[in-house]
Amino acid sequence: MLLIFIGIVLSVVVLYYCLQLRLRHNDTAPSVIVEHSTNVEPVPDRPGQPVRLIIPAITVDAAIKNVGLTATGAMDVPKNQDDVVWYQLGQRPGETGSAVIAGHYGVWKKNGRGSVFDDLHTLKPGDVIYVEDDAGVRIAFVVRSSRSYDPQADAPEVFTSDDGKSHLNLITCEGDWNAIAKSYSKRLVIFADKQ
Repeated sequence: MLLIFIGIVLSVVVLYYCLQLRLRHNDTAPSVIVEHSTNVEPVPDRPGQPVRLIIPAITVDAAIKNVGLTATGAMDVPKNQDDVVWYQLGQRPGETGSAVIAGHYGVWKKNGRGSVFDDLHTLKPGDVIYVEDDAGVRIAFVVRSSRSYDPQADAPEVFTSDDGKSHLNLITCEGDWNAIAKSYSKRLVIFADKQ
């Protein structure tokens, strides 16, 4: 009787360890399985950090910096006229939802040069925008539309979407320069969808 009991206990212990090994093996298995193809790489769970914005139609190839909110609760802006900034409290480009990138418009007095998004207003539906991440992966977005906003407008559609798709929205200034406010009279938003 004692031998039967010891046999049962040993069987349970062996079964337990076998199950643990199997569970550990399943945890390390790839999360994406690609069948019938040897040329397709697994899709990552989340896009990498965006590092470059490339817009061939307007000859933009700019470094992307990360920003959050200012003390007044607005999205922060680039520190110079050549870079663009990604709103890091929102979606990454390529994720479901709306990723937002902003850049300056206009000539800077200190050097007399224009800014990265001076020609953003010339983009038209069908133009392609690329975002490159820190792993060297490029994600393509196609321009859908553009819209002008008052600088004080509440525009949640720029930062959010609920259609289950991936979007990229580019923001810059446009309109008339106000020397007192040190700002332009309008904001331009280009809406683009992942290709």
